[in-house]
Amino acid sequence: MTLRKTTLCIILGTFTALFTMLYAITQYNILSSFSVLERRQVMEDVGRAENALKGELRGLETTSTDWAAWDATYDFIRTLDPVYVEENLASQSLDNLRLDMILYYDEEGRLVTGKVRDREWIAVDAASPATARISPDSPLFLRSENTPRGGVVMLPSGPLLVAASPILTSASTGPARGTLVMARYLSEQRIMDLSEQVKVRVGLFPLGSKDLSPRLADVADSLRRTGQYQVVPEGETVIRGYALIRDVFGEPCLLLEIETNRDMHHQGLVTLRYNFISLAAIGLTFGLAMHILVERRILSRITGLGTQIAAVRADKNASRDIRVRGRDEITNLATAIREMLEEIERAQDRLAESERRYELATRAAKLGVWDYDYATGTLYTDPSLKAQLGYREQEIENTTEAWIGLILPEDRARAVELTSEAFRESAVDVSREFRMRHKDGGVRWLLVRGVVSRDEAGVPSRALGTAVDVTDLKLAEQSVRHLTREIINAQERERARMARELHDNVAQDLSSLKIACEAIFGAIPDVSPEIRERFVESSRILQGAIIFIREMAYALRPSNLDHLGFLRTVERFCQDFEEKTGIRTRFMQTGMDGVTFDSEAEINLFRVVQEALGNVRRHAKASEVSVKIVESHPRIILRVEDNGVGFHVGAGMSAAMEEKRMGLRGMRERVKLLGGNLRIVSAPGQGTRVIVEIPSVRGGNHGG
Repeated sequence: MTLRKTTLCIILGTFTALFTMLYAITQYNILSSFSVLERRQVMEDVGRAENALKGELRGLETTSTDWAAWDATYDFIRTLDPVYVEENLASQSLDNLRLDMILYYDEEGRLVTGKVRDREWIAVDAASPATARISPDSPLFLRSENTPRGGVVMLPSGPLLVAASPILTSASTGPARGTLVMARYLSEQRIMDLSEQVKVRVGLFPLGSKDLSPRLADVADSLRRTGQYQVVPEGETVIRGYALIRDVFGEPCLLLEIETNRDMHHQGLVTLRYNFISLAAIGLTFGLAMHILVERRILSRITGLGTQIAAVRADKNASRDIRVRGRDEITNLATAIREMLEEIERAQDRLAESERRYELATRAAKLGVWDYDYATGTLYTDPSLKAQLGYREQEIENTTEAWIGLILPEDRARAVELTSEAFRESAVDVSREFRMRHKDGGVRWLLVRGVVSRDEAGVPSRALGTAVDVTDLKLAEQSVRHLTREIINAQERERARMARELHDNVAQDLSSLKIACEAIFGAIPDVSPEIRERFVESSRILQGAIIFIREMAYALRPSNLDHLGFLRTVERFCQDFEEKTGIRTRFMQTGMDGVTFDSEAEINLFRVVQEALGNVRRHAKASEVSVKIVESHPRIILRVEDNGVGFHVGAGMSAAMEEKRMGLRGMRERVKLLGGNLRIVSAPGQGTRVIVEIPSVRGGNHGG
């Protein structure tokens, strides 16, 4: 989703959420307020209807009081004069009073006379059903006070509004001679008159009626429990209010209902509608203004910035001068991006220059980089590595099988060893030399070095390293080795010649001279003791010279090698070394039967032993030394070990190089001429071990 769409969605979402929240709040406040006002209005209407009914009762009580507190009535109740009845209880008079019943009771509570309208006015007596509920036991006949009494009396024909007044003189004095009762039925017409009076529809429902609906019964129960007016909305157009009307006995007898239109509720809905329109208009205006502001101040500028960046990405030659109008954070962002692009461009230039230097350096050094992922089996090789073998990038697949296929069969075992070595727990660096087939058919020597990375479990996960073309170095080493061999061989030949000259000529001549001098001296008689002593001394010096010449000749070329063989010669040399130095020297050889040595191997190995024992004599301060020769096919191992003071091998080799002492280096070169290797293991206080390993050749017992 684009930033513009996202912003629009945010604005719309915010507007919708705020509008919904504000509308819900205002709806609740407006409708609840109008609902409270509506309920209050309905309760006032119920109160007015109830007051109107009470006013009707008070009017009836007033009329009753006027008739009861009259001397004519006072006299009539005593004399029962028919003239009173004829003059005052005529139908026209009673109709004018809007009465439905008039009853005269004496002071004993006996009905004296009475009339009831049933279409026409008729006389009634105490046995009439119309008077059954108006008995002397009712509260209407309380005589403790000379005040009117009134209320509702429920008759089978309907509710009756009754007022009773004590019969007194016109001066309202007594004693009371009886009770005058006037009554009106609460008929539909009178209820309609009541509705017209209070300007709402009024209804009265007898509580004991079987026709009372369950809804009204529930309302009546609620009125009994709470004692308060009940308001019940009926849909969206009508609302009703209810109150209880009690009879003269204080018992609920009628349910008063008023019904009115929900004008106030409709007014609340109209107000809510106007509020909705106002909120929508305000929200849309605010959202539009916010969208225009965000579009002009943010989105259009960010879009322009993105367009410039996309142009730079699509075209490397596009202008990097990215700018945005204004002085705010977006402008700062554009400036930062411009500076970043400039820095990236400079970094790319530096990287390209570095890659060119790297390419030239790797070509000059004949160096290539490789990377192998053990988990995926993915191999990456530098193009310069392929170029060392004369191949282009696409001519060799980056797979181990393709590269192993270029290794000469004789060296492939070393490639397998390289992988096995990487899986050893202690292996960190690996190094091997391979001969690989060049595209032109030639052979190139490559020195492969690598560093092994491991995961948390110690399993190799990656190997990264280099491959260097060391063909020229190998050829140079071969030339140097050949030259060294020739020099050493020439040296040994010259030593042999000098040894023969010294042994056969000089030593023989000195021996002959010594014998001749001794013969001459023996032929001279009477030699003085002084001359004899001087002659003996000269003979001794001459004998010493003969021994020295013979030892020098032996040192130059041990003649025992030609007569006794290598092993017997080394054993004899160890015995002589022990006799001359006093250092206990042990010689041991194991498994050497059938092993042959050529003359070059014999002299070079002997020189190694000779130099090693010489170093023991000169530097080791040892009391014991051992020389062991063991054949462990396919190699012969020569070990010279002493219990001397030892030394730091690295420091000792460096010191020997600085002092130009060639003993140890000469030993190493002689061993290399034989295709072997020499190791020196030593530490201060732990003695020294010289270990030589050369290839073994079985045949006649040349060295036996």
